[in-house]
Amino acid sequence: MRKLVGITAIPGGILLVLTPRFILPACEYEGFPRMHCSDTAEAEMVLGTLLFGLGFGALFLKSAASTIVAGSLGIAFSLAANVLPDKFGYCMSSRMPCNYGMVTAVRLIAVVAGLIMAAAVAVSARKALKKGKS
Repeated sequence: MRKLVGITAIPGGILLVLTPRFILPACEYEGFPRMHCSDTAEAEMVLGTLLFGLGFGALFLKSAASTIVAGSLGIAFSLAANVLPDKFGYCMSSRMPCNYGMVTAVRLIAVVAGLIMAAAVAVSARKALKKGKS
């Protein structure tokens, strides 16, 4: 379970960096003028970089407690990635690329990564509690 946090956070971070710019780009990168979705895309890329760094660091953790902390931070980053589009804003028109592509993909990535890391944290916490009782 210690490695699961890192193995989940690294691809999740990479996808959060690449999706708003290259995979399902924000409106600005599709030829539209700069809008609120551009700010959301930049914030998601920063958060993706942080998640990637967390995942890389999590691969080298040894103790269950540090894995639980790293996983909890990963869950917090995933939750933030899910909330950022509402905070920074995005185009509400269903014809805009950020609405039908970027925001949906970013939320899917964030939810999947958050759920996997939550499972890893739960299992690590349960193992740590069992080990402490023995």
